[in-house]
Amino acid sequence: MGCPADLAERLHREESVVAIGVDVGADGITAVVADGRGSAVSSLERPVPKECRSDAHRLAQEIGSAIQSLCASAADDLGGEASGAPALVVGICVPGVVDEGEGYVRLSEPLGLQDVPLASLVRQSLSSRSGGPSGFSGGIEVALYQDAGCGAWAESQWGVAGSDCLYLAVGERISSAVLLGGVPVLGEGWAGQVGRILVPDPDWSGERARLEDVASVCAMARRHTAGMLDDSAGSLDSGSSAAAEASSGRDDASGGSSAQCASGLESLLSAMASGDREARRVWDTGLDSLAELVAHSVGLLGPLDVVVNSELVRADEAVFLEPLRRRVADLVGELPTPRLVTARLGVSAPVLGAAGRALANWK
Repeated sequence: MGCPADLAERLHREESVVAIGVDVGADGITAVVADGRGSAVSSLERPVPKECRSDAHRLAQEIGSAIQSLCASAADDLGGEASGAPALVVGICVPGVVDEGEGYVRLSEPLGLQDVPLASLVRQSLSSRSGGPSGFSGGIEVALYQDAGCGAWAESQWGVAGSDCLYLAVGERISSAVLLGGVPVLGEGWAGQVGRILVPDPDWSGERARLEDVASVCAMARRHTAGMLDDSAGSLDSGSSAAAEASSGRDDASGGSSAQCASGLESLLSAMASGDREARRVWDTGLDSLAELVAHSVGLLGPLDVVVNSELVRADEAVFLEPLRRRVADLVGELPTPRLVTARLGVSAPVLGAAGRALANWK
């Protein structure tokens, strides 16, 4: 996909503009200065202090600090090119339910936030820093987006998807976005919260669990560990205790750190390669749940491009993507089978999409 001409041209108008994207997660902040062509000119990553959790004002200060750090270098780069004071547009994306029109985080379990005007708080943080970021007296605009919607938008503009697509992010949690005509479907902020859907629990017959507690990267690693504990316990009582501990971890809003998820995934893949039956069961039932989600989406929306952005693709295509494609093909029946592909932009998709959407909406 090529870069839309209007995005690239906006960076070279008589009145210059700098676009910054910020991806805020439970563990860290990633910020980039984007060039309008889906590439990061400069970037930074920093952890989110624990005290920022559930503290919107403190989190806004951390986001503002990250933006300030990037602004200094961006202003220097533009020094001789801009005929006027450059404007700054910032797109911030977060997980959860987001009212993009009002700039509110309505509900974000990973960040511990509810009904918070995060866009306004970040704007205030930037304006309070000695009159605003150095070199950007042309104005500051801050927009707030949902992270999966930004990932879908970026993949449509610069990645593997078309203007109509289903974007499925499978990481510590599971979220999605539907893009129609290049525009994310918002659903009053609730669109894409597929990880919350209840599905049959493959580990407890007759019970139900959130999709993300069955098929996310962290969940499959945790389920595998619980199964190992169950086997080693050697009794129903101790096995139930181990499983109960794993189940209680499902309610932890943090979902497990990225490092823990990655380590658990490596262990799961290694166990499958060595013929571990429990590891294979966990993997297969996770893929079954993901395939049902995709098949139901095809029934509702038609055969859109399905873009999967996940650490699960660390497994080779024969282990993850091909089995998922076969499952989807079986489940859609006589309906057309969608094109199911791996995201090209990977973990950078949301932050690049946030910058791109902010730039595209700049007036």
